Amino acid sequence: MMIRQLATAVLPVLLAAAPASATLDPPLADTPLTEKMTRETDNYTFEYRYPKSLSRDSRLYDYLNQDRKKEYTKFSTDADRDHADAAAIGENGPRLLPYDYQVHWSQEADIPAFISLTQHWYGFYGGAHGIYGTKSWIWNKSQKKMVEPLMLFRSAEAFNQALQTEFCKQLNEQRAEKRGQPVVTDSDDSFDKCITPSGHAIILGSTTGNSFDSIKINVGPYAAGPYVEGDYEIDLSVTKAIMGAVKPAYRENFAIKR
Repeated sequence: MMIRQLATAVLPVLLAAAPASATLDPPLADTPLTEKMTRETDNYTFEYRYPKSLSRDSRLYDYLNQDRKKEYTKFSTDADRDHADAAAIGENGPRLLPYDYQVHWSQEADIPAFISLTQHWYGFYGGAHGIYGTKSWIWNKSQKKMVEPLMLFRSAEAFNQALQTEFCKQLNEQRAEKRGQPVVTDSDDSFDKCITPSGHAIILGSTTGNSFDSIKINVGPYAAGPYVEGDYEIDLSVTKAIMGAVKPAYRENFAIKR
């Protein structure tokens, strides 16, 4: 299960002192055949990588490099500022550990019209542990632009209605497995309630290479359970109901999974 969301906006940088016993999450797993940029200073470590195969499309290659520049500029500026502020306070001020920010792209599916991509991110900004998540994207090959997967559907409401029942069923099954007990569905605890899938990473997949026939919903930490439970990933097949939620212009790019 993926455990890391590069959002287009970096999470707020924490100024709280990190205890000496703070446990940092392990770095993201390395993958072969990647383009990688790494920068390391006394204040931070930054890493950005993506599969080399994506550079075959020059416009996609330009997009990724521009995104890398934007993310590095934002993160390094924040990290340098926070460490300078902490140092200016003196010996009695907060002791900041080096920050860490990692962005890893992966290709989920490649069909004639689109490339389905995921952007996994991990950040440590002080405190007891880092934070991570996943964001999903679709590269439109003909229009040479990045769009969110939800844009291929008629609306968020239509998308949710098409898969909410199965999504909630699988989510509660995974919750029960992690917690060692069934979920109390009428509980007042927000971590027992179901959530709407459209608000999370919608990862489109293909078993044939011709059309999208599967959907994964990645739910990051704190969204469906406490941090200790990690993220959740719900695997769904494209059904007739989901096909009905797709915009007519894109239905030829989807297929019911057999």
